[in-house]
Amino acid sequence: MMIEDKPAATPRWFRKLLVPGAIGGIAGFAASAAMMRFIDSEAVGGLSESATIASLVGMLYAVIGLGIAIGVANPRLGSRFLNVEDAEELHEQKRMLGLSGISMLLWGGCLIALALAAPDGPLPSVAALVIGGCGLLGGSLLSVLVHRACDELMRAVNLEAGALSYTLALLVVGLWAIAAHLGYVTAPAPLDLLTLFYGLVLVASFVVVGRRGMLAPR
Repeated sequence: MMIEDKPAATPRWFRKLLVPGAIGGIAGFAASAAMMRFIDSEAVGGLSESATIASLVGMLYAVIGLGIAIGVANPRLGSRFLNVEDAEELHEQKRMLGLSGISMLLWGGCLIALALAAPDGPLPSVAALVIGGCGLLGGSLLSVLVHRACDELMRAVNLEAGALSYTLALLVVGLWAIAAHLGYVTAPAPLDLLTLFYGLVLVASFVVVGRRGMLAPR
């Protein structure tokens, strides 16, 4: 009697860590390449180093927000690339994650608009002011709703990430300000400060989530 060998199940770490990581990496690389191509196109004609970095960080926020939004809109698909147990968990967290995705998109759009603002970029300053201001305020207001929709664990994570973000900002911006005040380096431009805040929030969030073991495959 012959027994057919059953194919081995795909390891969970492969499905929940390697595949989502590859998808995220490809999406981020493609978005960054598209942004750089746009910056170098005739429509823009190049940007300063500060504006280029700001646009890439803003694009990163937009990609993350879009990924969350897609996952919430299609939980079965989202459970394959978001670090959740299953599609049911996405259903349960639909409001919180949906608002988070929109706020990330708004924040990303804000930074991209400011990076493309005149005179360095093609976007009129008034339009950049409206888009940037609405994006920053809108994303911040939504983050308040996100906090209210969180459970006790996620509220603690948000508060811890906020505290770490403040500490990192004080250290990085503070040391830069000290060095600039003493004439050792050039003082940070306003756009540099905004980009730093954006980046440090991501770093702090990643550290807190990892410290609580929430980066492990679910």
